[in-house]
Amino acid sequence: MKINSILFRYTTVLFFKSFLIVICCFFIMTAMLEYMEIVRRFASHHITVPYEVISELTILNSVVTIASFFPFTAFLSTILFFITIHGRMELMVIKCVGISVRQLVRYLLCSTILMGGIYITILDKISTFSVNRINSIESKITKKTQIEEKIAVTNKGVWFRDVWQSKSYIIYAKSFLNSQKKLLNVRFFEFDEQNDFKGSIYSDSAEISDNSWKLENAKMIDVNGSERAVPLFNVPTNLSFKNIDKMTTNPKSISFWSMAKYVDMLEKVGLSSIKHKINWFARLSSLLQIIALVLLASIFCINYDARNTRRYALKVAILIAIAFPIHFTNNIMIALGENGRVPIWFAAFSIPIFTTLITYLNLLKK
Repeated sequence: MKINSILFRYTTVLFFKSFLIVICCFFIMTAMLEYMEIVRRFASHHITVPYEVISELTILNSVVTIASFFPFTAFLSTILFFITIHGRMELMVIKCVGISVRQLVRYLLCSTILMGGIYITILDKISTFSVNRINSIESKITKKTQIEEKIAVTNKGVWFRDVWQSKSYIIYAKSFLNSQKKLLNVRFFEFDEQNDFKGSIYSDSAEISDNSWKLENAKMIDVNGSERAVPLFNVPTNLSFKNIDKMTTNPKSISFWSMAKYVDMLEKVGLSSIKHKINWFARLSSLLQIIALVLLASIFCINYDARNTRRYALKVAILIAIAFPIHFTNNIMIALGENGRVPIWFAAFSIPIFTTLITYLNLLKK
């Protein structure tokens, strides 16, 4: 029992050391590529950006990339873990004291589950902060405002901006009717080119037709407070309901723990929440994907012949070649889920569950 507890602690520490080595190497490589891409992008638009800002954007983008490739990072950490214990002949010692290879893999999976918990509770929040910070910095650099790019959703309705030539409108709607492409209980707040308030329009409903908002039973109030009723009033627009639906907050800028509340607000006002739901399920399924890839690495790396290291290196190369399609096929399934072509739960969990079952059955066979 004492040997088992010592082995569990040793396995956990060694696995986390391997993970830190892999993630540091991955961070350096990613930062180099991100730095070149950021410099190229700003140079192509003839935008001068301070070195400190470029460095911050490089770090933030690297964090987001690492978070999106976290399951694959855990997979590479497992390979390094087995290479380390084989190099020290520790697996032979473990077998000699009567501990099975299957038990060692169980300890490794416990460490993996712990790492998955860290990913959901810590790295996911860091990634969310990084995405929001990137949007804020780039908005300042390109002189764009956040309200032009997204729709603000609250429990009481939605707010968004519509720009037409020299005029702009801040629009509030209590709810959407996507089936009829109509807004209910609408308020239009009109501003001129200098962002001076010019008046407001109240309406029971508004729908987009022929590049304009059709407001029924509208009540117009000017700056002085005088009112007049208009049965039907048209406001020109460049928007469509499809564009409005796309203006919802980027799922990557919302943490795992806040996503359910945001989805509930979207559904309450009548907006589509598919891409946010699939993103939430994808983050949850990433925990299972981490386990699947760790099991896959264990199957290939657990057997080692010191007299034939070239064959072992070939096995590792084949393993990586197998893991890449698994990782990207999962991303393809998630994209299909966002488009509504496959059910959300199937898109998020099919590849991780299938991979986990196949690898676990092969591990039992070994």
